[in-house]
Amino acid sequence: MIRFFALTIALAASSLAAPLSAQPAAPTEITAPTDQPWLHEPSNILFPAAIDRFARTEVKDLSNGRLLDVSIAYDDPVAKTHANFYVYHAAEPSTALWFDVAATMIATNSKFGTVTPQADPVAFAIPGATLASGLRQSFSVTQLGRSSGVALIALGEWIVKLRMTSPVHDAAQLDAAMDRMIRQIGWPKTLPPLAAATPFHACETARPFGPDAKKRKLDGAAVLLGAMAGKVDTDDRSKARDKGEAPAPLALCIHSDRISGRLPIYQGEKREDGYLIPLGDSGELLVVERDTLSGLLLGSNGPAPWSLTVKKHDKWLQYASYDAMPPPAQAILAVQSEHPVSVTTVYGKDNSITFSPDAIRDK
Repeated sequence: MIRFFALTIALAASSLAAPLSAQPAAPTEITAPTDQPWLHEPSNILFPAAIDRFARTEVKDLSNGRLLDVSIAYDDPVAKTHANFYVYHAAEPSTALWFDVAATMIATNSKFGTVTPQADPVAFAIPGATLASGLRQSFSVTQLGRSSGVALIALGEWIVKLRMTSPVHDAAQLDAAMDRMIRQIGWPKTLPPLAAATPFHACETARPFGPDAKKRKLDGAAVLLGAMAGKVDTDDRSKARDKGEAPAPLALCIHSDRISGRLPIYQGEKREDGYLIPLGDSGELLVVERDTLSGLLLGSNGPAPWSLTVKKHDKWLQYASYDAMPPPAQAILAVQSEHPVSVTTVYGKDNSITFSPDAIRDK
């Protein structure tokens, strides 16, 4: 059954998001007294002025002042070790997904020289939790320091990530320092439902990607259904949290290909599953999947179309669909060079869907 929402629906091309090649907003400095804790109000997480020998040195908003992507920096002047907490509203709030992205960004960073993991990822529990819902890993590096690492946990709608690099600590010492920092920030007294964290693994069979797919002509009803998907997803997650249900783990594995040698590709194991490409390591995704709902409800001849969606911190961008699964290069080019056919807000009180002028009529 389709659920309809009270939405503000606009029909204006000028208000649609620009292609993803547009430059992101510049970071905005947040004034925070150096001797007082700073609260990230949307997630209700408190960041102390100091943790051990680390002093909080800056707080920045990377999301046009909306606190959807913030950075909190700490520095230890004795060990010359730098740490950054990042809190961002994730398109897909999954510990395993965003931990793997962050760990891959370390492992493939040529500026670190030779990167060697200290051990397999470690699952950890935050204060107040009974389950080990976070993942942590440290690496030995040969350039820009001696060690680097990441600790990450999905907390409701939010991802909390700690990145640390040190010229003094070895990988084991860095791992212990990250553990101490994670335990000393002010976590909410009431935690959302959490699930045990399990790292992703390499796909047993990496899906081969075929030639470029043919773009389908726009179908107004299909575009409308696609535009509603973000609202349905957000509503389902909210209801599950209200019921105390932990998020289900993503059934994904790590494809053997990478974008430009760095960004990972994640696929489902089934033949008809699509794939995900993280657009960096701050919570935004490119998702290619079967649009089975449109295929069923619209009575399309032949198989259901393949949809292309960019899931950002606060909105979902739907692009024209295809008659077959577009390979990653084609999908990336489409979102870099084309305007979306619809934009759906999925965060805050602005319940709106915006369509391009020709999106809800057949062409």
